[in-house]
Amino acid sequence: MKPSVKTITTIIISLVVGIAIGIFEMPQSRRINADSDTNATKITDVLRLINSNYVDKLSIDSLTDQTITSLLAQLDPHSVYLTAAQVRKESEGLNGNFEGIGVMFRIVEDTIVVIQPVKGGPSAKAGIMPGDRIVKINDTLRAGIKIENDDVMSLLKGKKKTKVKLSIKRNGLDKLIDFVIARDVIKTNSVEYYGMLDKTTGYIKLTEFSSTSHDEVFKALSALKYDNDMQQLIFDIRGNGGGYLQEAVAIADEFLPKGDLIVFTKGRNNTKDKSYATAGGLFEKGKLIVLIDEISASASEILAGAIQDNDRGKIIGRRTFGKGLVQEQVPLPDGSAIRLTISRYYTPSGRCIQRPYTSNDPEQYYADFIARYANMENDADTIAHVDSLRYKTKGGRFVYGGGGIEPDIELSYHAYKRSEVYTDLLRFGLIYKYCFDYADNHRKDFSAYANGEQFLASFAISNELYNKFLAFAAKNNIKPKQLSDKETIEIKTLMKAYIAQILFDDKTFYSLFTSVDEDIRHALRNF
Repeated sequence: MKPSVKTITTIIISLVVGIAIGIFEMPQSRRINADSDTNATKITDVLRLINSNYVDKLSIDSLTDQTITSLLAQLDPHSVYLTAAQVRKESEGLNGNFEGIGVMFRIVEDTIVVIQPVKGGPSAKAGIMPGDRIVKINDTLRAGIKIENDDVMSLLKGKKKTKVKLSIKRNGLDKLIDFVIARDVIKTNSVEYYGMLDKTTGYIKLTEFSSTSHDEVFKALSALKYDNDMQQLIFDIRGNGGGYLQEAVAIADEFLPKGDLIVFTKGRNNTKDKSYATAGGLFEKGKLIVLIDEISASASEILAGAIQDNDRGKIIGRRTFGKGLVQEQVPLPDGSAIRLTISRYYTPSGRCIQRPYTSNDPEQYYADFIARYANMENDADTIAHVDSLRYKTKGGRFVYGGGGIEPDIELSYHAYKRSEVYTDLLRFGLIYKYCFDYADNHRKDFSAYANGEQFLASFAISNELYNKFLAFAAKNNIKPKQLSDKETIEIKTLMKAYIAQILFDDKTFYSLFTSVDEDIRHALRNF
């Protein structure tokens, strides 16, 4: 069964905001000096001439941006120009924090609905509650009109100590409630969840390699190992598009014994910069499985490659994106930046896993990837094994370069066949939509649960509630027939997981969702 159009669209978005991050070294203090080079002066003179004498009025800022973008596009797909706004947006994620009011929200029928205020954040302190509808922002109507997520974030984010006024509609109250909230620094986590899957198996989900990722992974490993007696671990980097090179090396160091090569880079002068594991890693022993997929890129591939080439654990999932280029981010005077490829990286066996590309056609580079993903069938998506790209792991196994990390155990896109009805329920997001409306309309009933743990222990999806969901699906033109007993159990589990996420947090959600995640179930069987 091919992935749906909606799934492919999601992948494209992930490429833009995920793999575009790629892998790069910590931003340097070096800046561009346009007066130091004759060719740079020539470009400046041309732009100045156009600005002064061209027949029509132009935006010289826009023209400059287009010139730089076009220039970098001639190099490789990952050398890019970032506007000042893009630099700020990406820095927020990779720095582990941003400045704003601290709410998780969802747009429902053109209305901004608060899912959860961030614990300890300014919105929580001000009294914002889950289920609140944001009707006005700074006295401007924002409900009942078309609004996008980016629009909301740009309105709610801002410099620390600046204030924003929200007019809130709360269930049970006739009048709007006004809140004036002072923005503050909001911490973000790259470890989305960690916990025990069973008595011996730990699980860590890492979404990116930010400046705080190693610290977060260290904390998670410590808790799982010392508080829960973890003996084996599933480390999940599916959907992780990359981040800082140094963080990938530091995390790999927690799994590898002293002296193991983690990665080496080679730049213009062919000098190799090698990174080796040090002593004292938290999980140097114990069974390890790393989960990967087609969006896992750059720093994710460095980590997976280090584990695979040193025969430290099993790599399970689907072939990774295939990005073997390292960028350095150099700021420009106006707050924008260029991200320039300065080297290639190689896995310990000597593999460069960069996919082929045409230097002047970055769009085709991503189009080729999307075409591969869109045509993925149930059959394994195995990379071509070219003898000239064959390398040996530390233990003597053959691995191959030339296009991503090929897993040791390859999982098809669909680990088992679902019925068409179940597939449509997932494809159109009807399970989540029903659960959101149900949880939002019964918040008073759920207030009896003090926390997520109490909810998980006491709440169950009744047959009555499940049948109401099926009736909801029927109204949305999906006839609830031919659902197997296995699918029914999974749908009920997903319903409970989504309600838990809406009412509590991602941790409560993942503790249930991991039980129906196909890749995780396969991983557990391969220890």
